[in-house]
Amino acid sequence: MKFETVKTVILIVLIATSLLLTFGMWNYQPNYKSLNNSPANATSLNGSEEFIWTLIEPNQAIFHIGNHHYGFSNPHDCSSFFQEIKDWGLNDFTTEDTTVEADSPSDYDMELRFPTPLPMEVMDGIFKLNTSNVDLPTWSFEEVYYSLNEDSQTVSVEFLSIDGRAKATAVIEEKNFYELLQSYIDPVDLMELALFNEGASDIYIPKDKVSLSRQTKTVSPIEPNDLVDVLFQDPSIVRQSTSSNRGITYFTDSSQLRVTQGGALMEFVSPAGDIAEPLFAEDLLNKSIAHINSYSGWTDDYKLMDINVNYNYISYQMHYLSYPVFGQFSTLEQIWGQRLIEYQRPLFRIDNDNFLNENTVELSSGEDIIYYLTSDSNYELENIKDIQLGYQLNYKSSERLAVFDPSWFILYGSDWIAINPYEEEINLQGGD
Repeated sequence: MKFETVKTVILIVLIATSLLLTFGMWNYQPNYKSLNNSPANATSLNGSEEFIWTLIEPNQAIFHIGNHHYGFSNPHDCSSFFQEIKDWGLNDFTTEDTTVEADSPSDYDMELRFPTPLPMEVMDGIFKLNTSNVDLPTWSFEEVYYSLNEDSQTVSVEFLSIDGRAKATAVIEEKNFYELLQSYIDPVDLMELALFNEGASDIYIPKDKVSLSRQTKTVSPIEPNDLVDVLFQDPSIVRQSTSSNRGITYFTDSSQLRVTQGGALMEFVSPAGDIAEPLFAEDLLNKSIAHINSYSGWTDDYKLMDINVNYNYISYQMHYLSYPVFGQFSTLEQIWGQRLIEYQRPLFRIDNDNFLNENTVELSSGEDIIYYLTSDSNYELENIKDIQLGYQLNYKSSERLAVFDPSWFILYGSDWIAINPYEEEINLQGGD
């Protein structure tokens, strides 16, 4: 009897042990060592928080006075001006199709030009729209035109579609805003612009020579592991490989993050998140901004550069001293589906308080640039889409230095090219 009792107890123990082992096998997960043990939602790159209305700005405000054209001598003044006028209430907002040929830009008193066509659906996230229950159209605009109405002392505002087939109009009714805009239209306080009208569209650039500072700044690295925690759904299963040709690669079965250019550039790809269908522009903006805000990823001064809903592509351009910066280390670029598919960004931030040297560079006048472009047979003028002053960012990885070289740049086809009438041009940055 005692023997039977012992057998029963042993059998019960074996069954219990078997159940425990089976349960453990069902719930077992490989315990890869995490590359960074901090939870993803705690990761921060210590950048700023941005919004649609802080990331979208015109790259130019042009004042037309008779047959002459003027602009701000410093892009920071243009930015401050826009931050002021975007909050002027727009009343009586209406949209309409138009078959009438658009007025010449010089028929308006002032125009704002944005760096990329903007869908009207984001317009009320940038400007103050006083008209309620408005169905915003689906077309895009790139310029906004302002006209002073002397009799009523109001300001007419017009958004023209990029194909010229539709427009939206509104009125700024406050007299003090009329007077303030009128006060800006004064040649004494502005810089005269030269017109280049042989490209894809009319382009206005500073007429006279411009002097900008060439600066060398120190930079602080951004740790790739911080981005691993942000970009991979489960950082604990991420593996790492290193090669002399490809740099460092962090990867899972479905995603990879490559660190190249001596640790200065990051390229993330997650092919499993294929693009299902184009996103609305506002959804694309909100997804992208919220994502970068979630880890304080705006580590330098960035502005919207391009948005293409056909490919769910969006990019932001670095600015330095309020001027646009060009080169492979100057942009944040993303492609979205239901989640992030591709992401490229620099892995350093500029140390604004530390610079090693500075000297002033005098650049060619706008008139000289126009002469150079029109007399050089290497350029097909209809392919010139924009001309800007800005900085070329040259990064020295071994010394962790960023050199900002002032230059003229042209958008030739889909490529930004640094030009100098006396030097060989350099192809800096391709389009998407």
